[in-house]
Amino acid sequence: MTITTKALCSALQSTSATLAEQESLPRYRCIAKAVEQLMSTGVLSPGQKLPTHRALADVLSTTVGTVTRAYADCERRGLVEARVGSGTFIRSHGMPQWFFAAPEPEEGDSQEIDFGYNLPPAINREVMLQDAMNHLAADPAALNALLLYQPPEGIPEHRQVIVDWLQGHGFKLDADRLRFTSGAQNAMQLVLSTFCREGDCLLVEKMTYPGLINLARQQRLTLKPVDMDDEGLIPEALDNACRQYHPRFIYGTPTLQNPTVANMGRERRQQILEVCRRHDVIFIEDEVNGLQPASRTEPMVNLDPEQVIFIGALSKNLAPGLRVGFVQVPKAMTRRLTMTIQNQCWMVSPLLTGLACELIRRGHADQTLSAVRTEMQARFRLAGDILQGQTFKAEEGCFHLWLTLPEHWPLSAFLSACEERGVKVKSGELFVPPGYPVPPAVRIAMSAPRFRRDVETGLKIVAEILASEPELTDSA
Repeated sequence: MTITTKALCSALQSTSATLAEQESLPRYRCIAKAVEQLMSTGVLSPGQKLPTHRALADVLSTTVGTVTRAYADCERRGLVEARVGSGTFIRSHGMPQWFFAAPEPEEGDSQEIDFGYNLPPAINREVMLQDAMNHLAADPAALNALLLYQPPEGIPEHRQVIVDWLQGHGFKLDADRLRFTSGAQNAMQLVLSTFCREGDCLLVEKMTYPGLINLARQQRLTLKPVDMDDEGLIPEALDNACRQYHPRFIYGTPTLQNPTVANMGRERRQQILEVCRRHDVIFIEDEVNGLQPASRTEPMVNLDPEQVIFIGALSKNLAPGLRVGFVQVPKAMTRRLTMTIQNQCWMVSPLLTGLACELIRRGHADQTLSAVRTEMQARFRLAGDILQGQTFKAEEGCFHLWLTLPEHWPLSAFLSACEERGVKVKSGELFVPPGYPVPPAVRIAMSAPRFRRDVETGLKIVAEILASEPELTDSA
């Protein structure tokens, strides 16, 4: 018999309290162990839905973040499964942990609106994928070759297809130097692990990509933020930082910067490259967003390929699940990067790069890119109407907007209010290198919700929160 939510909250409260008295564990671990214990005694059975994060936090007199961490710990250990838009459920023992049990969501089903991640908007890729796979399989000999070891550089014909396609979108790259990676994040990891040593300094934008922050922490690199304006990095500030810190690399996102959506003009890009030449430092140009705008400034790699490490991927404009990225480094660095690819994984799957090439050859990549742009235009029209009067930045082709909070809303209080109303946004804190001031702003990924109706609903909730006053809390 399924236990009621109220009874379940009470059981979790009692069990976790007992564990807290008996064992010296963090609060979230007590909650996770309470779930495990209730499963072992039969109180919780497969398929049972756990209380919402907010409901359990209220009963336990703890924070929502603590419950979130507890549920995540349970999920890592295979006790529960989180179903997007539905909640967290006790996992069936007979179900493999990787099994996607959640049915295809329908419009109106969402209980939570997630503006968290910069995902491409939901587009049905079934037809294009089947078409590309059928053509890939039409040549059995070629298909079998894709299942064999290939050079770590990648198949030359595949690299040429990618370079030719990018050429049509304004990127001038060299097929002999281009290397495949498992997405842009992997490209950054390869570059840092190949060319950096522990303690090296990287200069980054004042607010930067959280994935880069995590990679730097993992490899024990020092990040130093550089002041920005509406175009991104300020040349004078970058010049001063180079003099002071003698960086190994400068990392930046000149197109649709994450999170500020800044777009760097051609003159500014030239000025940044001049600073790089003056100090003999390479610029890592993250152009993962470079294909999204219909019109864009010429990439920095076009202006000086020997001063730039170029990183790109098909994740934002074709299919993130393909995990096909690419990187081009200056000629003198190419051999070392190739050796790192070989040492880490020998090669990126030729089957995936072959599939990506078929999607490009058959026109599906450009069709998808066009559909993504059209959908994002519609979503940002909604934002312009619903958030009218608020301070936010948005650019054509971008997946997110950058919202500066009004003075009466502290960042932590706003995040809590959003979570309580079932809306997830990204805190400005995530984009700041450790130890530096946090901006009172949030990133709202307009592309993430599956349905446009959910975008509208979520934005209206955000607007209502912004127009209200924070709840006052009693000081201890």
